[in-house]
Amino acid sequence: MNLTSALKKTSLFQSIDTNTLEQLAAQCHKKSYAKGRDIFAMGDTAESFFIILQGWVKLYRPSRDGDEVIIHVFGPGESFAEAAVFNDSRMYPVNAQAIEDVVLVEVPRNFFVRKIEEDSRFALRMLGAIAARQHYLVQQLEQVTTRTAPQRIGAFLIRFCRKEKQGTEGWLVDLPYDKSIISTRLNIKAETFSRALAKLEPYGVEVKDRDIIISNIAKLTDFCDLLPQETPC
Repeated sequence: MNLTSALKKTSLFQSIDTNTLEQLAAQCHKKSYAKGRDIFAMGDTAESFFIILQGWVKLYRPSRDGDEVIIHVFGPGESFAEAAVFNDSRMYPVNAQAIEDVVLVEVPRNFFVRKIEEDSRFALRMLGAIAARQHYLVQQLEQVTTRTAPQRIGAFLIRFCRKEKQGTEGWLVDLPYDKSIISTRLNIKAETFSRALAKLEPYGVEVKDRDIIISNIAKLTDFCDLLPQETPC
């Protein structure tokens, strides 16, 4: 996948025209990070934000006791660190680390500053995209507070199923090997994750090694009480 196509698939840029995306892609860089490698550290100058093409990234910070506090976990197709890039302080407030081998697109801040100054329509489209992202985050919060653990897991699996990996068995979902990472994002105790996942079997979810197969998206969507716009598959 070329960078223009990768950017277009990101929710932040879906309303941006192809010509502008090509201009942006020319200034972006694709980077790979091995599992366990830091992408940036808390306090670093925020010159870029990132889009995940492959793999998973966690944002974390140390507690007063020296323990690691995970702030959030991001997967393929998601972007992170935008707020730090456009904040007046221009400083990353947390650490970012690859929790498995990842491929990222590094998106430079200076392109947006210049483009917003030149094109008010671009600025309005970006405001619309940011508002849509805010709505998505509110939906995530609603899932955590009102849905059962199996429903949260089901919605998460639907969000990250890979359309290009559809086969005779169904949709494929690649998850990090360490399921406690996903448990943190979904506010589920790590020891109950597997039991909650097993309860999705009647709704077309099957576990094969580290992969998860969804054989019936419609049935799982109905169980999770999702709206059509919440099902990218």
